[in-house]
Amino acid sequence: MALSFFIGSFISLFALINPLSALPVFISLTANHDSVWRNHQIQKTCLYIIIICGCSYFAGSSILGFFGISINALKIAGGIVISRSGFLLLNAKHKRDVKGRIKQEALEKEDIAFSPLAMPLLAGPGSISLLINMSIGNTELEKKAAIMAAIVCVAICIYAIFSIAPRILKYTGEAGLKSLSKIMGFLVLAIGIEMISASVVNLLKTIPL
Repeated sequence: MALSFFIGSFISLFALINPLSALPVFISLTANHDSVWRNHQIQKTCLYIIIICGCSYFAGSSILGFFGISINALKIAGGIVISRSGFLLLNAKHKRDVKGRIKQEALEKEDIAFSPLAMPLLAGPGSISLLINMSIGNTELEKKAAIMAAIVCVAICIYAIFSIAPRILKYTGEAGLKSLSKIMGFLVLAIGIEMISASVVNLLKTIPL
């Protein structure tokens, strides 16, 4: 039970964060720096992702209570955000948030680990929405541990992928990365639609006949 929940959480989170589609942006932002600086940025980025994702997960219930948002309303909103991310992945546009003035500012910064790498390039609205929704109803210690383990494993995968980013891009090319992103986009879109449909059904059940 815990293992299957961990695997499902890991796949969903990895597909939403999708570090593979962020490789071209990462390479362009770090092209003029040495490997020591680049590795330091990757380590800090992974740490920030664990912090951002962990806070999003554990703060989910508090956010609901503070704003008085119903569970179904949050799930529908989260499903819409996740579906949008999946649609953008299908069109290979999900990691184009870092451009123009934001990209120019990133190129001039000494530290790009938190912004724009960790947020919004990797841990964006889609993954945060997913984690907030996953916090609802998953109060068992085993499930909490499984989700945190999934977050840590995704961060480890990001570290491994970014560490060999030039080699991956060399062998797959941007066309290969776009193809992989489209496959992940299909999964992400399915997750978002499932979240929306389940919440709509629950809302309809509350309507008195």
